[in-house]
Amino acid sequence: MRYTVSFRALTCSLGVVALSSGMIAFADDTAESVSVQETVVVTGSRGAPRSVFDSLSPIDVISDKAIESTPSGELVEAMATLVPSFSVQTLPALDGSIFVRPARLRNLSPDQTLVLLNGKRMHRSAMMMNPSYGSAFQAPDLDQVAPSALKSIEVLRDGAAAQYGSDAIAGVINLNLSDSDEFKAFAQWGLRFAGDGDGVRIGLQGGYRADNAFITISGEAVSSNPTSRSQKSSNVIASEAAYPDVEFPEVAVRWGLAEREAFRIAVNSGLDVNGINLYAFGTYGKGSGSGDFNYRGPAGSYASIFDTNPAFPGWSALDLYPAGFTPIFQSDDEDSSAVIGAKKEFDSGLTLDISTGYGSSRIDYSMRNSINASLGPNSPTSFYDGSVEQIEKSVNLDASYPVSIGLYEAATLAGGLEHRSEEYSIIPGDQASWEIGPGSPGLPCCSNGFPGYAPVNSGTYSQDSNAAYADLLLPLTESFSTDLAVRYEDFSTFGESFTYKLSSRYEFTPSFAVRGSLGTGFRAPTPAQTYSEGISQFLPSASATITTAGRFSPIGPVAQLLNNRDGVNIEALKAEKSRNYSLGLVWNTDFGLSTTVDIYEIDIKDRLSTTPYYVLTADENAALSALNIPNLQAIYYANFLQNDYDTKTKGIDIVSTYQREMGTGTAAFSAAVSYIDTSITGGSRSTNAYSKRLTEDALPKARATVSADYNIGGWGFTTRARYYGEWSDWQDTFPNTATPGAAYPKYDPQVFGDIVFFDISAKYDVTEKMSVRVGADNVFDTYPDRARWQTFRGLVYSRNTPYSTDGGYYYARVDYAF
Repeated sequence: MRYTVSFRALTCSLGVVALSSGMIAFADDTAESVSVQETVVVTGSRGAPRSVFDSLSPIDVISDKAIESTPSGELVEAMATLVPSFSVQTLPALDGSIFVRPARLRNLSPDQTLVLLNGKRMHRSAMMMNPSYGSAFQAPDLDQVAPSALKSIEVLRDGAAAQYGSDAIAGVINLNLSDSDEFKAFAQWGLRFAGDGDGVRIGLQGGYRADNAFITISGEAVSSNPTSRSQKSSNVIASEAAYPDVEFPEVAVRWGLAEREAFRIAVNSGLDVNGINLYAFGTYGKGSGSGDFNYRGPAGSYASIFDTNPAFPGWSALDLYPAGFTPIFQSDDEDSSAVIGAKKEFDSGLTLDISTGYGSSRIDYSMRNSINASLGPNSPTSFYDGSVEQIEKSVNLDASYPVSIGLYEAATLAGGLEHRSEEYSIIPGDQASWEIGPGSPGLPCCSNGFPGYAPVNSGTYSQDSNAAYADLLLPLTESFSTDLAVRYEDFSTFGESFTYKLSSRYEFTPSFAVRGSLGTGFRAPTPAQTYSEGISQFLPSASATITTAGRFSPIGPVAQLLNNRDGVNIEALKAEKSRNYSLGLVWNTDFGLSTTVDIYEIDIKDRLSTTPYYVLTADENAALSALNIPNLQAIYYANFLQNDYDTKTKGIDIVSTYQREMGTGTAAFSAAVSYIDTSITGGSRSTNAYSKRLTEDALPKARATVSADYNIGGWGFTTRARYYGEWSDWQDTFPNTATPGAAYPKYDPQVFGDIVFFDISAKYDVTEKMSVRVGADNVFDTYPDRARWQTFRGLVYSRNTPYSTDGGYYYARVDYAF
């Protein structure tokens, strides 16, 4: 079933809803309610905590109850449901991205949003997005924090690099761990309407609180089976025609969610000793998942795998896989973090906070049901492809002090020092996963689907930084406040950075105010982006054969060699830099209606992208082979990360909430609308139509979420509508030849129309301790347009959708408080 609605019609409807709510409230303004705007937040200010209404920047607060209303065990899915300016793609069969999915705020790169845990910087995942797809971001894995372990999520929708440092270009997400002293548990089961993707979530939380101490421990285990929205691929069709006596699979690749199991635990604690608040918190996660790669058939795109070769007389891969094979990609991850610190407030008002943090992420990759064809009959079918690991350490000293500056006695001066270090490691895989056997050239090398990391491509790379910041919050009058933040940071890899942010807020009345900010920001390149190297295999188009490409360090020997070419200038990476501007209105009433409207612009220079592919000459291959860099005999292309292009992002966010008593129950309504427009303003992508549209139109510009909750007696009901505007996809229009600087072929991108999903749920308190919730996401089983470009792979729906393509999902959950 397909539902479409125009963005204009939806926003008009939201306006009618908001106006109607206001009229109802004016008719009966005696209803008691507490506005969300009164919620106190710590994100966005280095001084004293402020309410959402008093904040100088736009902040969304997602409560634990709202998080609980979404059935997903993945935090990125819950946030994408609740925050319109936040989006996540499914990306099936795309290496490690199927398990560490890129999440974006305001449609910007995932690593341009800073993530905090209890106000402290969260470490990055070891997974770096495959640069073959035009980018190579490395961001925190939000899914390592169980949704049930959170008390709230604060989303600062404004640049804040001057306050928090690198990465805070699009905004800041602060995950606040639960500090509850309750003992409670839940169990949930769900299933797709199509009959697959069934999954189980089990969670347990316990806490203890005394006058001077508390500790809360939360644990959650999730297990989900894969989904498949597939059709017969061109490789299967070609293989059936070439080998009519062999039975081939009808569906060779399961395009959908991967199979996944994970366990996550979080600990939050505090202890007051003689006026000193000692605190410690941390997380631990361990997970495993597997997913299909493209089917390799004996005819069609991958036929070279099954060729005969003089090195192995009388043998071919058909002996092992007579009906072809689908490589199974396996990812096993382990993630941990810990922060300990001490905080004290002195009689003078001075507050000191010193802390140290540690975070690590390790991912082990392996393949099964595969082959290194160049090894012939000596090849295994399962491979350990190696591991990647990210380790980060930090030490922070933060201080705030109330000061008097002339007539301004209520000012707050904050400042701090920070030292961070990070290491990125690549651990080599089994020799068979990267070895070039005697069957090459002719038979493709390496574990097919995901070549293993070779020893010479492995190593440990590090980066250190030191920073100092100052932040002055100055209430100029009772109605007018301003905040100036400055930050200096020095990185061992690219040098210095200086950023600032100026924010102001003017209160016309106690319930109506205007706010705005301007500032600069930056995102430092990571050691993985600067130093790591690797190779990958991909299928450019239905007519092409499997291709192996190499990505190399922009400061390594491969780059130095190619810089000998005329017109080639591969440079060391530098920081991405931004300028942020915002202006907003906030309206908070005493009858339960609250509304914020914020417009913004984010200009970013020197964004990272991959260069065009350089076709290696025979002489260059020989020179690189002399440097003992393996696998180059099989590599056709080489490319690099570079600071490549500039963008301008403009947008508007509208958020409205309304609460009131209705009959004998309580009703709450919320509507959030986000419109985002990104355009290329400079660099190589501005002259390349393919790359330009890939950046500007790959995600919906318009998003909206409208929800209503009603609680009466022991019953609670939730309804939600999620709107996504149109977007474009052209993943498979890839050049079959790769002459540097050559124009991409002409193409017709497919435009996917706007779509709406509806979610419903009902909760019933069986007893004071036990409740039951049943619900359905995408209750009308709505599917998007079928993909046009990617059918040769066996896909039915685009792999790049910003929403699920698996149809409806129903679930049941039981909660019990001890």
